[in-house]
Amino acid sequence: MQISKLEMRILMGIAVVVIAILAVVIVPRLVGSAPVTESAIAQVAPIPTSSALGTLTPTLTPTAQSEQQVLDSIVASTVSVYSVLVCDSLTQYAALSIPAIISEVLAEYPTTGLSEKSRQIMAQRVLTESTAKSCSDQSPRVASGIATG
Repeated sequence: MQISKLEMRILMGIAVVVIAILAVVIVPRLVGSAPVTESAIAQVAPIPTSSALGTLTPTLTPTAQSEQQVLDSIVASTVSVYSVLVCDSLTQYAALSIPAIISEVLAEYPTTGLSEKSRQIMAQRVLTESTAKSCSDQSPRVASGIATG
């Protein structure tokens, strides 16, 4: 079976977008998991006196990002870096429907840390925001494709 030029371009465009998404998700996790240095362990906090204990309130420091924060980060990074490429791919693959493009990308490249619903939202937002930023002529096509899909 021979792959046409159009199919090859679609697959290449999808591959680039997915690699970008994976890089945005995996690289921050690798950087964030660096070992703690000895100087951070050796820091000593003063012990509060009994009079100060009554005024202390516990504060929670979030250590993990919520799914919405991960989603927002992926979308922002992908749009800022790859919006022009997304627009070029939309122009090259004008024959494909928007739901078909989204389905193909999501089937080929899983996104770590996001539910299926969030993955759909991510793909839709990347397309919508990329077209708004770099190719407003494609915005109606994307909006109608998302609405029908």
